Amino acid sequence: MAVQGARPADAVVVGELIRKRREAIQMSVAQLAKRIGVSRNTITNYESGRTEPTASHLIAIGRALGSSIGDLLGTGGVAHSPRFAFRSHAALRKDPEILATARNFLRAYAEIEEITGAQLCVKLRQYVCDSDGPLGDRDIETAAETMRQTCGLRDTGPENIARVLEGVGVRCLFFDHDSKGLDGISTVQDDMLLILLRDRKKNIERTIFSGAHELGHLVLHPHLFTTDAEGEDTSQAYEKEADKFAGYFLVPSDELLRVWREERLDRLPLFHSLLLLKRVFHVSFHCLYRRVVDLGLSTVEYPAFIVTIKDQLGIHGKAAMEDLEPEPLEPEVLYRSTRFHRLVSSAFLQKLISTTKVAELLQITVDEAVRITEGWLRPEYEVEERPV
Repeated sequence: MAVQGARPADAVVVGELIRKRREAIQMSVAQLAKRIGVSRNTITNYESGRTEPTASHLIAIGRALGSSIGDLLGTGGVAHSPRFAFRSHAALRKDPEILATARNFLRAYAEIEEITGAQLCVKLRQYVCDSDGPLGDRDIETAAETMRQTCGLRDTGPENIARVLEGVGVRCLFFDHDSKGLDGISTVQDDMLLILLRDRKKNIERTIFSGAHELGHLVLHPHLFTTDAEGEDTSQAYEKEADKFAGYFLVPSDELLRVWREERLDRLPLFHSLLLLKRVFHVSFHCLYRRVVDLGLSTVEYPAFIVTIKDQLGIHGKAAMEDLEPEPLEPEVLYRSTRFHRLVSSAFLQKLISTTKVAELLQITVDEAVRITEGWLRPEYEVEERPV
């Protein structure tokens, strides 16, 4: 079956658009072919215009590339491409599937906002520095404190990092992905800011920190966000700046110093001091260690710090970082309710969208959408969050 509405002469145009969309996210012909279950020759023939994609293949190609059918047919109108912080998110250059996922959810988010007429007020302000060089600690701390006061983190709590981000106009979603070393993605398209956070089943302290880290990129590094995956890799410096922003944002200096002094934590071994601080700030042990050291409250070197954690937890030999978290937060304390899922459920309950549309927006199967929407129709329902 040929693509509906496409004439034979349009095959070359459609093929060229598919090729451009594929190359824009650094996906190879072989990767695209594998994603939709066809041979490399099939994709090559589509892109050269020798054959037209079937309707089902065009839908699958669009999903794999994070593009709409209109984009691939040239009827989608003019829209700016999503911009990513490629020079800090080095992993994005290696995994086109992540870019496609982000593109799909940017488009889905924009669509559900249009359907419901709901708009999100952007309160995020990018930090302007007089220097073109690396940012100083004071600059980063000032930017973090400004954002902390704006978003209401003190009242909401870090466990509700999605609500914290939405409070400053940054859309937030949780996603499942196996990409090593990638815990979050920040992206920009026109006025839409979106952060995708990896939904971990353990060490959710890392998920919380990643949310603050990605916010740091949006605030401190707007110049990094580009459609070009190539360029000089200066990721290390930017990552360190975003890490410092996250530390200041989650654990402000004045509050940390107040607790440290009032509770005389200097009298305790560092491990026990950090454990008590964790019960106050609900962030990772490693984040608290960096903050305490940066403030000159401890001189314990990092290798000795790790050895102490292993000794206290009874760990011998090598260990993954996620296993070196004393008193880990329980997975269920992380609020996974997001504005996106609430808008989708609201639109369904208002009969503005069908179950099939729910599946498309949430990127799940129709069977899964049926199960979820049946729950929404129950009087006592709670919106079920499903990581993307």
